[in-house]
This record gives sequence, structure tokens and C-alpha cells, in this order.
Amino acid sequence: MSSSESISLSAEVATRLEEEILHGQKKPGDRLDERQLAEQYGVSRTPVREALQRLAASGLVVSRGKQGLQVAKLAVADLLDAFSVVAELEALAAAQAARRITPAQREDMLKAHAACEDAVARNNAEDFFAANIAFHNVIAAASHNRVLQEQLRRLTVKTSPYRRIITFHADRMAKSIPEHSAVMDAIFTGNSAAASESLRSHVTLLGEGLSDLIHFLSIDSDLSQP
Repeated sequence: MSSSESISLSAEVATRLEEEILHGQKKPGDRLDERQLAEQYGVSRTPVREALQRLAASGLVVSRGKQGLQVAKLAVADLLDAFSVVAELEALAAAQAARRITPAQREDMLKAHAACEDAVARNNAEDFFAANIAFHNVIAAASHNRVLQEQLRRLTVKTSPYRRIITFHADRMAKSIPEHSAVMDAIFTGNSAAASESLRSHVTLLGEGLSDLIHFLSIDSDLSQP
């Protein structure tokens, strides 16, 4: 295998690991074993090792000594800071999307929004979470800002296990629908300021969302400790 092929394969493994973390298949604190991952992905241990090194450099994976490598956990203070940064990055993405979105991306956003509505109607939290990710991903893509997308994806993957806690709680899914509509309307009408403010407000943890997150993290000591 050439060096370029090895780099490409390790990048693919890293992306697959990120997706599993993003969708809750691997959770904060889960151990990441090279051999098991190599068997799971049908590759040698070398690209897995390189992928884990890449994710460790970005802070998604950490070494716990004898316990080996694990999916990173965030302390509450770091998590709240991360959410604040995500809110600002998403606000910027929305502002740029309002100026740069393509007709195809408009259709993708409408489809993602419809999928969110359908999941809420069926009270299916898993489907809503996946559709919600798709909705936010379209906005990031519509910014046509590759640097922003890279930074946002890294933080989104890191915070996604904790966003699930909020998403799956009580009426949060239903509340997201009108908030998504406001963001979408602002983007479609080219109102950058309104798009930015709407998405910032939607993503920022305030009031009940913040108190609920801290409450559940205090119950789950595995998630509340770094």
C-alpha cells in the first residue's frame, strides 16, 4: 500500500469513527481498541492507529493510561464553552448561507425540515436527531466556507453526545420545529442578520435547556467528569 493510499484509508476510518460518535454509536468514555476497530472496518491496524492519532490531535480521542484510548469526555465547564463556540460558528454559517445557498441546497433543507416534522409527529427521537443533524449540515454546506465547516464539524462531533440529552428530553423536539422554520425563512429570503440571530438563539443553551443538561450530567457521573 502506498503512503497516499494509507493516508486516504486512515482518513476514511477517522470519518467513520466521527460518524459513530456523532450518531451516538460510540459514547464519551467508550474504549477504542485498535484490533476490534480493524476487524469492524475490515482494515489493518495501521490505518486505524493513524485515524486514532488524528482524532486525538483534534481532541475527540484521549489516552487514559492503562485504560487505553477512549472517546473524549467533556467537563461541564468545557462543554458549555464548546456550545457557545458552536452557536457562534453556526450563526456565521447561517449568515453566509443566506447569501450563498444554492437551489439544490434549498431543496435539501426543506427535505431535512420535513423529516424533522415527520419524526416529531411520530415522536421518534432517533429519527429526529438524524434529521436535525442533516438540517444543520445543510446550513454549514450552504455557507460554502470550508474552513468554517471543518471547525464546526469537529465541535459538533464533540458535543453531539450531550446534544442528544437535550434533544431527547420532553418537548424539545417540538420546540425545534418553529425555530428551524425561522432560520430557514431568513436564509431563503437572504436576511443574513436574521438568519444568524435565529440560529444562534436556537443553538445556544439557555434557560430550561441549560438546566436540563446540567441536571442529567449530574446524574450520569460518567458524562460529567473529564
